[in-house]
Amino acid sequence: MNPTNYRPILLLTSFSKVFEKALYNRITKHWNTNNLLVGNQFGFRKGTATEDAIFKLMNEIWKTLNNETLAGSIFCDLEKAFDSVNHDILLSKLSYYGVSGKTKSLLKSYLQNRYQRVLITNSLFNKNTVSKWTKIKCGVPQGSILGPLLFLLYINDLPNAIKHKALHILFADDTSILITNPNSNQLQSDLNTVSAQLNKWFKSNLLFLNFDKPHFIQFNNASKCTSVTEIEYEDEQISIANEAKFLGLYINNNLSWKTHIESIKNKLSSVCYVMRLVKPHVTANTLKVIYYS
Repeated sequence: MNPTNYRPILLLTSFSKVFEKALYNRITKHWNTNNLLVGNQFGFRKGTATEDAIFKLMNEIWKTLNNETLAGSIFCDLEKAFDSVNHDILLSKLSYYGVSGKTKSLLKSYLQNRYQRVLITNSLFNKNTVSKWTKIKCGVPQGSILGPLLFLLYINDLPNAIKHKALHILFADDTSILITNPNSNQLQSDLNTVSAQLNKWFKSNLLFLNFDKPHFIQFNNASKCTSVTEIEYEDEQISIANEAKFLGLYINNNLSWKTHIESIKNKLSSVCYVMRLVKPHVTANTLKVIYYS
């Protein structure tokens, strides 16, 4: 069990939630009225879901391959993205998008000079362990109403930073960038150009890629079997893989569903086993609750 895999979820007061909701509605109205959010941002927005982001990406890949053009996608996995948001940078972006005056002052007060501590409850011994209060130096509050919205604003200019022709699919901190080109050498060059522009934007915004997961897939075209050999990212290379997980969907280089189906089969097998175990010991209604959960 790796402690770094866990994220803090803040327990907020009822008054704070009401206050946040009012600010949320005001900022959202401002963004929608002025059409400030990038079109391919599907996360935490009304009327959009993971299915929309996945469909957009898969549809563009199929269209590219049907036109006998080479295609590859860089999947960006950020390290502790919500916890790494720099408050000064975020506030400057708020000003850029027209959030000023008292609204900006309220958000500044909301972000800065916050303190948090961790409470661990041991129900066996009826004892609580509490850490010391620590000042939050960066990040948006997870579990809050405003946190996701502020993060969307923070990364809203990412597509503009990539000046090369590419398709951006964003779902909060999950980002896929699709690059296409009919020429394999030019595709390799394009990918390294996009990678350099990504690196520059991430460094400027104090965000970092997680290199423990695969980040690039080149999709196979039956008539064109050339492949990308390497993609440079600062002093490292973005790993090249045959499959990757994007928003819960396993995507492989030949666009078959084999990997995803196998993953679902394994999960269903485990769930069916649990259902068989508990069936003799619970009522039908309880079994339905377990089934639907």
